[in-house]
Amino acid sequence: MKNIGIGIIGVGAIGKLHATNYATKVPGAFLAGIADVNLAAANELASQLGVSSVYSDYHKLLDDGNVDGIVVATPPFLKKDITLAAADKKKHVFCEKPMTLSLKEADEMVSAVKRSGIVFQVGYQKRSDTSFMQAKKDILEGALGKLLLVKAHNRDPPTVVAGWSADPRKSGSVFLDTCSHDFDAIRYLSGSEVTHVQADGNAMMYDELRKNGDYDTVVVNLRLANGAMAQVDACAYTPYGFDSRAEVVGSEGGIMVGMGERSFARVYKKEGVSNERYDYWGSRWAQAYRDEMGAFVSCIRDGGTPRATIQDGRAALEIGLAAWGSVKDDRSVRLPLA
Repeated sequence: MKNIGIGIIGVGAIGKLHATNYATKVPGAFLAGIADVNLAAANELASQLGVSSVYSDYHKLLDDGNVDGIVVATPPFLKKDITLAAADKKKHVFCEKPMTLSLKEADEMVSAVKRSGIVFQVGYQKRSDTSFMQAKKDILEGALGKLLLVKAHNRDPPTVVAGWSADPRKSGSVFLDTCSHDFDAIRYLSGSEVTHVQADGNAMMYDELRKNGDYDTVVVNLRLANGAMAQVDACAYTPYGFDSRAEVVGSEGGIMVGMGERSFARVYKKEGVSNERYDYWGSRWAQAYRDEMGAFVSCIRDGGTPRATIQDGRAALEIGLAAWGSVKDDRSVRLPLA
């Protein structure tokens, strides 16, 4: 079988990571091209990875005959138009989260993908993480009994917040961007849909977020169709490092998906105990990022169902929009949205 050619659109942090994986770590695939409006950045990455096809216009990447599928790693407000163009060219799509910014746009994408018959996978890498996959297996096998409580959180170390990521009109807010992963994890682990959303948030550390009406610290309470309760929290200023975990409690037991550690050694000094946590999300999810790309290639080649479908992307988007509406209007929001 011929190797599958993948093009990368967007060479920010996640785009670079996916490009590197396709260039070096995904069997049966190769990095066929790179596109970014910042041509200098695209050329620099291409030079590092040995890629000759570089474009400032993603439409030209879509016209490249070596490209079978694309990774959309652009800001959220650009993803709908790229997806529609890719569907028109019959190019398969791996789309980073959130897949877009409104349900109207999401439904346009769903229709285009259905018409074209392309594979569309959303970048919810926790579905490819071995620990989350084991937790899901145990839940399906009944190890926990009746599910009672599901919790997930996503906490990032201090960083510079600026540009599109500080503007909720372009990022979709912390609820669509950061919390999107956790909304999907709740659905994945519980196997149930969200029926009610109530959120609260504040911007206590980043003036840019506060000025634009977004938040750096949020808590979202959820009720699930199977009767379980769920909660998601996110904090964009966590001094001890990157921290993303999940917990499921049932009538017969519980499961904790921890961070994982760089080592089990501890160095004890008068200043404190050594920090063995990951300080970067790319390191924590390295295996999951690699394997989700392998799964995408397998779907293109064999016609399987993506681990995170376009409907999964829409569902997480809807929860995020409900959370945004809840915190703005100070009320509980019922799903599905009208």
